Amino acid sequence: MNFLILRIILFLLVTQISFAQTNIEINAPVTWERVHIKGLGSFDLPSTMEIQKGKYREYMDQIYKIKGFDTERIVAQQVGLNEMESTGFERYARVILETKIGQYGDFVKLDFELPEMSKSELDELNIIFKEQIKNHFVGTGIRLTEWYPLKFQKVNNMSCLQISYIRKLNDSPEVMVNTYYFYNNDRVHELTLSYRINESDFWKSDFDKILKSFKITNVR
Repeated sequence: MNFLILRIILFLLVTQISFAQTNIEINAPVTWERVHIKGLGSFDLPSTMEIQKGKYREYMDQIYKIKGFDTERIVAQQVGLNEMESTGFERYARVILETKIGQYGDFVKLDFELPEMSKSELDELNIIFKEQIKNHFVGTGIRLTEWYPLKFQKVNNMSCLQISYIRKLNDSPEVMVNTYYFYNNDRVHELTLSYRINESDFWKSDFDKILKSFKITNVR
C-alpha cells in the first residue's frame, strides 16, 4: 500500500469521510458575495444564500452541542432561514466548510500529485469512505441511497479527494452531497456542497461556481 493511501486511512480513523480536472478560476458575478475566512481563504456565495447566523444559528448550535458536534465551522444556507422566514424553508441547500487540525506533516501538501494506485487500493478507499458515511447516519433517520466512486480532483490547482452520494431523510426529497477533502500538511479542510435533487435546476450551476471560487491562501 502506498504512503498516500496509508495517510488517508489514518485520517479516516480519527474523523469523518477517475481523476478529473477543475482548474478553471472565475470571477464572482456582481450579485455574489466573497466570504473571507481568517487564516484559511475565501469562497463566493450567490445572493440566494446566506451565512448561518441569528436565530437559526443559535438553534443549530444548541443541536450540535447536544449531539457533541464542534460548532466552530462555517455554514451557508438558503436565504431567509436565519430569521426563520417561511420562504427560507421552501428550498434546501448547504455549503459547509470545516477544518480539522492534526500535527505538522500528518498529511500530504495541498498540491500533492496523484500517485499510481491499483484498482484494489482505490476499491479499499471507496469502502472506507462509504462505511464512514453510513456509520455517521446511524440513528439519524438518514439513509444512503446512492454512492459514486471516489475521485481525485484539482480545484484552482489545489489537490483534493471527492466523495459524492445521495441521501434521504425519512420521506423528504433526496439530497445530492459532494464533499471535497483538501489535505494541507497539518490540517484537512472539508468543503461540503449539498442541495435537493429536485431543485438541481435552481442550485447546480451556482454550486459549480462556488466550488471553483474556493481558495486556500494559508498553504502550510
